[in-house]
Amino acid sequence: MPKKRVLVIDEESAFTRLLQDDLEQREISVACIYSPGDENAATAFDPDVIVADKDIWTESNAGLLGTFDAVEHPLPLVLMTGMDANIYSAGTGSVTTADSQIVATIPKPFDPNALAALIEQHAEASQKIILDSEYISALIASERLIDNLVVEFQSKHSLSDGSVVGYEALSRLKTRRAISPATIFSAATEIALEIEATLNVIDQVTKLAASLHDWRKSVPVSFNCSAILLTQREFIDAFFARLKTSPNFRGLVIMEITEENRIANIAVVAEVCHILSQYGIAVSIDDYGTGHSNLDRIAEIPFAELKLDKKIFWAFCNDRVPITVLGSVIDYCHHRGAKSVIEGIETPFHLEKARLLGADHGQGFYWGHAVPPQYLVKNWSG
Repeated sequence: MPKKRVLVIDEESAFTRLLQDDLEQREISVACIYSPGDENAATAFDPDVIVADKDIWTESNAGLLGTFDAVEHPLPLVLMTGMDANIYSAGTGSVTTADSQIVATIPKPFDPNALAALIEQHAEASQKIILDSEYISALIASERLIDNLVVEFQSKHSLSDGSVVGYEALSRLKTRRAISPATIFSAATEIALEIEATLNVIDQVTKLAASLHDWRKSVPVSFNCSAILLTQREFIDAFFARLKTSPNFRGLVIMEITEENRIANIAVVAEVCHILSQYGIAVSIDDYGTGHSNLDRIAEIPFAELKLDKKIFWAFCNDRVPITVLGSVIDYCHHRGAKSVIEGIETPFHLEKARLLGADHGQGFYWGHAVPPQYLVKNWSG
């Protein structure tokens, strides 16, 4: 069954970030408009309903309603009214105004359950399939991809006592948080954009690592880097230039090499990793168990950590992969003196199964979602 697609027009805030996450968990796809210039991507998203803050429902935004020509019937509009009694008096029923597309109002702040109920009532899911790649392409065409990227941090925990042992930087689209970095930075995205975005993440990571150290909460902070980037001279030169002018981050920064379909020269990747170790940057193998990754392929890389992808871990939890398969990988990590991390721990059952495997660390929604850096250190500016 196709997901209903909701376009939210509102100011960027903690509330709208949580609203995106909440609706996506309900199998409702969400895109947002926070800034002028994102209208092209909103059009590519092709929503089934618009939810807009009345105070920023400008003439420009209102013009969006006329751009969805493929919609046979007027696109329903739900207004978020704040405390405007004149509009709120209509409740959540039909609203009689000059704009026949306004079907309901809802006061702010509101329970996401109430909005989900309105979406269910007034939005009819289109049968048209919209690919995430189409949305990314629209952002790139509008030169809005980099401006829409934000960096948030998810905690990593010890499986023995639950303590925080690190944080991982995750790139998110402000306007579509559900799209994974693997989709954003695929073969269809210019390598120059991936380089610019990754260098920005590195800057945020080193800043957070230094801030945590200053606040005596020092744990390593990691960032994702595709293997293909480690074979790009432009990226390597810019990365090493930063390291040469930075303080010693030994033990404070980890680079996670992400698995993907683009095959990189593993000998070159291993050579770069050996040089990075001289600067104190530890290496992690991310998403192990997917794509081209295998023990022979990564044997030459001096990794200090290996992360088991959540798909293979969940397959183990569902008795589709025997414990000996994952157990042998964890034993190999211990033989190499490397830490093993289980990704995708979301329930107490997952935690129990991860501990059964004998892994060192875990990561997942069981401990919470990724958060902006200002949630982790005081007086953050960036």
